[in-house]
Amino acid sequence: MSFVSDSLSQVVQRVLLVVLRVYLGTVVLVAGWGKLSGEGEFASRLVGMAERNIANGSTHGFYQGFLEGVVVPNAGLFAALVIMGEVLGGLALITGTATRLAAGGTAFMMLNFMFLKGRWFWMGSSNDAAFFFIALIVMLGAAGRAFGVDYYLAKRWPAVKLW
Repeated sequence: MSFVSDSLSQVVQRVLLVVLRVYLGTVVLVAGWGKLSGEGEFASRLVGMAERNIANGSTHGFYQGFLEGVVVPNAGLFAALVIMGEVLGGLALITGTATRLAAGGTAFMMLNFMFLKGRWFWMGSSNDAAFFFIALIVMLGAAGRAFGVDYYLAKRWPAVKLW
């Protein structure tokens, strides 16, 4: 078997996973790239959003303590982690490299964004929920094994579950 024949063996399922993987990677990379525009700018926007949502009661009650006690005092660290997660995760998803890890990290970020905004999975206005489920599908479907670097990584190290 070869890269192309293995990738085409389940054409419809794999193509759909590749489309979801590349779409999610592009969305996440563009979001992260946009946050790189100003030094410290995203950290102040993150604090502002957290404080605004806490003040107007938008944030879930169970998440407020985490925001107030951990995120806001360490906004610079969390801003850097979000930017790195979005840029590196987006690149990994687009190229299909360590896709399960990248998709899992993306799902985790989307879940936190949802909680920050006070959204739930069933709310129609929650893009983060849709992206969470796309990331979950990409992660569980090992989407990087079709037309991605994970194809080669899985051949070389088949026991590693990151691909």
